[in-house]
Amino acid sequence: MPKDHVKLFDIISPIYGWFFNSQVEYYKKVLVILKEHIDLGNHIKFLDVGCGTGALCYVLREAGFEVSGVEVSAGMLAQAMKRLKNTDIKAYKINPGEGFPFEDNFFDVVTASYVAHGIKKKEREILYKEMSRVAKHYVILHDYNQNRDFFTSFVEWLEGGDYFNFVKEVKKELKENFKEVKMVDVSSKASLYILQPNK
Repeated sequence: MPKDHVKLFDIISPIYGWFFNSQVEYYKKVLVILKEHIDLGNHIKFLDVGCGTGALCYVLREAGFEVSGVEVSAGMLAQAMKRLKNTDIKAYKINPGEGFPFEDNFFDVVTASYVAHGIKKKEREILYKEMSRVAKHYVILHDYNQNRDFFTSFVEWLEGGDYFNFVKEVKKELKENFKEVKMVDVSSKASLYILQPNK
């Protein structure tokens, strides 16, 4: 993620913070859908990549999982730490495009929600490799699918990520980077991509 993009998220992080409670409610529904498609019973260690304000981390911890997060935006991480201060969730600042500070297969499941579409293809390749490396069983991407609308397209254009290429290429990219790919729609514009790491 370019430095100016990280700066943008540092600046707008308080706005994201306002939506923490509604994000928590949304992620509770997403977790229910995920559990319909994979058995998470024995998978207790989760890493959330690009954890933002910590909403998904919070939901996973509340569901009984051991959770850590990594985030490139110091502003977003500050929002997460404020909201997760009464939990045992650990969150770490990382630099864009660098490896995660964890050993191979350290987590049972590695998630990233609305991260992949915001970074360029080369950075996505690094993201996929690192997620695959530290995940023992599953990599779960929660992100846009190919159903676009004007509002989302406009907001994503303003943010300056790689949304338009991502929605065009996501299925092909994931098949090139993971052993197995399963796509489950969670709304008209978002999907869960349930992935088997390349080992």
